[in-house]
Amino acid sequence: MRESRIRIGLCGTGFIGNIHAEAIRHNQKTELAAVCETFDRKRGESFAKKHKIPKLYADIEKMAADPSLDLIYICVPNYLHCDYMLKVAAEKKHVFVEKPLCVTLAEADKMIAAAKSQKIKFFYGENLCFAPKYVRLKELIEEGALGRPFYIRHRESHGGPHAKWFWDIRLSGGGAMMDMGCHGIEFARWLLGKPKLKRVLASLGTYLHQHKTRGEDDSVLLLEFEGGARAVIENSWALRGGLDDRAEVQGTEGVAFCDLVYGSALRVFTATGLGYAVEKAESTKGWSFVIYREDEMYGYPDELANIVEAIEKNTPPKETPEDGRIVLEAMMAGYLSAKLGRWVELPAKLPRNKKPYQLWKE
Repeated sequence: MRESRIRIGLCGTGFIGNIHAEAIRHNQKTELAAVCETFDRKRGESFAKKHKIPKLYADIEKMAADPSLDLIYICVPNYLHCDYMLKVAAEKKHVFVEKPLCVTLAEADKMIAAAKSQKIKFFYGENLCFAPKYVRLKELIEEGALGRPFYIRHRESHGGPHAKWFWDIRLSGGGAMMDMGCHGIEFARWLLGKPKLKRVLASLGTYLHQHKTRGEDDSVLLLEFEGGARAVIENSWALRGGLDDRAEVQGTEGVAFCDLVYGSALRVFTATGLGYAVEKAESTKGWSFVIYREDEMYGYPDELANIVEAIEKNTPPKETPEDGRIVLEAMMAGYLSAKLGRWVELPAKLPRNKKPYQLWKE
């Protein structure tokens, strides 16, 4: 059992980096000891000052080599996930990689193999499996309140991503489904107890942002699991009016509805507007839904608590890179389905070195 705090280095200073920084700072067993910003030195300096981080790096290899650090968080653009993770693994540091795991199946296999070879803990970032509201939903399912669940619907939609790189499918690996479909796929798997996926059907389109991206800004994904349960995953960058994040579960004995963001928000009217209401808010004038402890609502503190427990007790985490690989494979099958216009059975013979969007666009 460790007695000292787990010292964490955070690579990435965008929106998700800020969310993780808040969770790390609020945890009594962790210390945010270093940050790495490889693209924008001034942003890195501002981030370090905001979160009171003593060390600022501009190179992931140098931060990974810091002997004072125990765990590295990788919260950078998707195309860098594999490269950065391998550099951290080479230094025998525990590593956390934000969703999606990476952009090709070959990368996923390299990352998983490196973690096993170096005997390090490798954590996959899927926060929805730790969001308190959704955890309670899973508890209801497990105690039989809904009977046998046979239909899950998850919707995450908004007007567009936080950073410009998301629009470039060469960097992101895909559009709205690559960005948010990974949430819904793993959310459905987790609620159902992680059964095997049997087949996937997807429809993709670009309706609002043709001038910004070659990728989809709207997607609908239908999953069928062993045992017969189905899930519908809806994602969009083309929704006006702000973030919509909801779930529905139907079972043989009941039904449950969850509104992750607005269900517990403050309902506020202001004629002048306010500083920050919730991520992706299109405007804060008039009526707004104002959230508080955004990291807590989304499950990041509990995700971190699970990571701490896994390191302290040498136990498996709730979410693993193997889960991340399954999610990536499902998304790739979805892009292929959109191109073929039919179901894709799993497991499928998918190209190991192609990015998901290539199965749709090429």
